Amino acid sequence: MNKAGTQTIETERLILRRFTINDAEDMYNNWASNPNVNKFLTWPLHPNAGFTRSLIEGWVSGYKDGGCFNWAIEYRENSSVIGNISVVELNEKLEAAEIGYCMCEDYWGRELMPEALKAVMDYLFDVVGLNRVGARHDIHNEKSGRVMDKVGMKREGILRDAAKNNQGIHDIEWHSTVRRERNTSGELSLKLEDVEWPFTFTDHDRNIARGIVFDDACNFYFVRAERDDDFGRATLIETAGGGVEAGEELNEAIKRELKEELGAEVEVICKIGVVSDYYNLIHRHNINNYFLCRAVSFGEKHLMPDEIEDFHLSTLKLSYDEAMAEYELRRETPIGRLIANREMPILKRAHEILTERASGSVYSKG
Repeated sequence: MNKAGTQTIETERLILRRFTINDAEDMYNNWASNPNVNKFLTWPLHPNAGFTRSLIEGWVSGYKDGGCFNWAIEYRENSSVIGNISVVELNEKLEAAEIGYCMCEDYWGRELMPEALKAVMDYLFDVVGLNRVGARHDIHNEKSGRVMDKVGMKREGILRDAAKNNQGIHDIEWHSTVRRERNTSGELSLKLEDVEWPFTFTDHDRNIARGIVFDDACNFYFVRAERDDDFGRATLIETAGGGVEAGEELNEAIKRELKEELGAEVEVICKIGVVSDYYNLIHRHNINNYFLCRAVSFGEKHLMPDEIEDFHLSTLKLSYDEAMAEYELRRETPIGRLIANREMPILKRAHEILTERASGSVYSKG
């Protein structure tokens, strides 16, 4: 599981983002003091905006934990915070989450809640790498159940007298989606923030070609870097790759980079997707183009001087599980967390592609 935390998610009409203390008035006025919103929920009405502010202060502190997923729902048209959607229970062993949500009554009936729920589900599956996302509702709150239906969750069944809310003990109906039910045939397109360093400005974009390299035994190849620079002292695992040169095609760039850093001649199988992320410390926007590549042969590397002297690059040959564990281990540093957030979803998708192809040739293009 990739503990990427609460990152900003944008949809056509909404911005899902972290709460700030400045959201207290909106939260109190728009839903936390409304008994119609609160009717089927478990928490009491807020007595005043000061109470709401204290609650949000605790939430803001909780964002330090990468396992915290708690979004304010901001309406683009007027920049008002109109609701909340969050993971209310996370089971790391099962890679499963339960989602809870609520929204200002004035915005009901506009299909905004399904829009938010779909976006969060996509994030939890594609970025965090969960296997199951579920939600439940009081059987008398059928409107909430219809929200779940609209995003494709399947109704699983009713548990009698299984929960208690502001109406008392009640039956609940569970809905869920599991990973195997989703269509994973398309390319991933992820947008991630740098939550380790504050954003000031971006002064350049870097177009990068990166390769998930595997062999016929389904081992994966990465680079290990030892760095001590502005990002801090860190030992890192990262996919091989680098900047695309002027006039160079992506397919040309990935073959060149993998030859330089791994000494690998490769067959490019497919494009896995694009991850847009940021290094706020150096004001850079990264456009990472990821390819799945089968290693044909290994030979001499052609590392640049800085790759040898500054980063001490070496090759790692790992199984899928070993690689995921290595990314998790390297989360101990800020730069390690940024890289893990970007690459763990891509590696998981690569593993899924190879698993799907295992019925025939593992690297078949058919």
